[in-house]
Amino acid sequence: MTVTAPAPVPASGPAPAADRRTPHERGGGFPRSFALLAAEAATAFGTALLLFVLCMRIRINPLDRIGQVSGLAGVQLRLLVVLAAVLLGYFLLARVRPGAAVRLGAAAVAGLSSGVTASGIVMALRGTIWPISANTGDLGNLQQWAYNVIDGGSMPPEYPPGFPHVLAWTAELFFDGHVQEASKWVMLGFLAIGGPVAYLAWRMLLSPLWALGIGVTASLPLIDPVKPYSALVLVVVIPVFAKLVQVVQEASNRGRKISALIGAGLGALLAALFLLYSGWFVWSSIGVVVLFAIVLVGLARRSGMRGLLDGLLPLASAVVVFLALAGTYMIRLLGASGATKDSYFYFDTYSDPAYFTMWGSSLPGPLRTVGYSDPAELGGVGLFTLVLIAGLGLAFALGLRRPLVLTLAACTGSAFFLRYWYASHMARDQAVQLYPRTSQQIMYCLLALTGVAVLLLSDRVREWVRAGGLKLPGRVTAVKPRAAVIGVLCALGLLFATAGSATAYTYMPKNPSDNSLGVLAWFSHNVQQPNGTCPHYADKHVCTPYEPPKRSKKH
Repeated sequence: MTVTAPAPVPASGPAPAADRRTPHERGGGFPRSFALLAAEAATAFGTALLLFVLCMRIRINPLDRIGQVSGLAGVQLRLLVVLAAVLLGYFLLARVRPGAAVRLGAAAVAGLSSGVTASGIVMALRGTIWPISANTGDLGNLQQWAYNVIDGGSMPPEYPPGFPHVLAWTAELFFDGHVQEASKWVMLGFLAIGGPVAYLAWRMLLSPLWALGIGVTASLPLIDPVKPYSALVLVVVIPVFAKLVQVVQEASNRGRKISALIGAGLGALLAALFLLYSGWFVWSSIGVVVLFAIVLVGLARRSGMRGLLDGLLPLASAVVVFLALAGTYMIRLLGASGATKDSYFYFDTYSDPAYFTMWGSSLPGPLRTVGYSDPAELGGVGLFTLVLIAGLGLAFALGLRRPLVLTLAACTGSAFFLRYWYASHMARDQAVQLYPRTSQQIMYCLLALTGVAVLLLSDRVREWVRAGGLKLPGRVTAVKPRAAVIGVLCALGLLFATAGSATAYTYMPKNPSDNSLGVLAWFSHNVQQPNGTCPHYADKHVCTPYEPPKRSKKH
């Protein structure tokens, strides 16, 4: 047997650059075990599906207030049972495979995070074939475009073609071409997979518990039961950009062939996201371009021309694959951008443009009466915003050169710049250009930065403890890893359960006089179905006449 001596530790001087990275960044990238990664994905999606199926058996009247409350309580009861099973499974598996137990436990809780919202929304839509908002507004347009896809027609050149095609294919495969019925289940499907997708995207960069605590938690304010696919793209595209930055920075260590393959894979993923929903690419564009320019200049300064070429290879691979798959639509989008004018002024466009921690869309509900934005503690700035600002500062202080921090900072700054650009020209041009949607990107990035700040601080404290520079009480150092994992899973499980229930509660059917988001589900129960009948719980069994979409002559 050959024994290899450990490498000598330098007596002084800074550690090599690679050694100064956190353990999470050194382990960043795709997990070595693809089988275990597949098990993580299957666990996350399976847990979301399990909770969803269990809650479909809840029988309530979704237009009755007591029925809504009872239904939401039934969802929470089932979630508690599933969460208890997850914790028991973790406890048993941790005895033999502690690493796998953490990964599967975190994945299961990620599944619960979005499964609870989807379960609440499926109850809100019980008795109707319609999705939330029925065939009104954006949902009506999407259904029309899906029929255009089926009939071989056209759709607006500026709108991403991905979702209308997904909706059309699903309708043809599973619903005999009935797009309206398919749209309900497609939206619920995107809503249910939000947690697993967020978790798996952040697993490219972070360990399981941190991916769960940072990535999934940051996605909570973005949950949108009306069009969940758009928020899903934002949740994924930021960590994908960060991963590409990491690959470019570490290309010399990975090797050119591996770096080029990873870059091509990330380019394909970015293309799929761009075709599904392109808005977040627009808001991030300036920051991402500047970010990669800075990264490449840094590579040239540190490693010379060879390092620059190594970094350019994965970036070029990503760009080539992206353009090959999504270039045609990108050209259409750029061509239509100058001629497209969004003049829809709504509640958010009349609020303080510097306020981003809440948004009311065109149905603000009680926000209109309580004052918006709310008066707050420090010069009109609330405690939650102060926490986000402190998190940003701490993340910059501890990890400004790290790929994840750089990417989040670039996307935040880009969204702020374009937000203020369009808002400042709004009076002159009488155009909104969707700028209030930047609130979602800014909130997501700042929440993630705050989580990353906690991660970096915990790594710094761990280094101090190991170096003997910080003495912790015996009770703290004696905490068992298994108990710590159970504590994290329980705490995050409770957070996701309450957040999901709050979102579902917001979208429960409410009378139009409330002018709240609940009116969207009320439409779903009070618009005539394509077969000529009213939904089961229509108000007084009277509903708005159905207007069929326009079809080609052959239909």
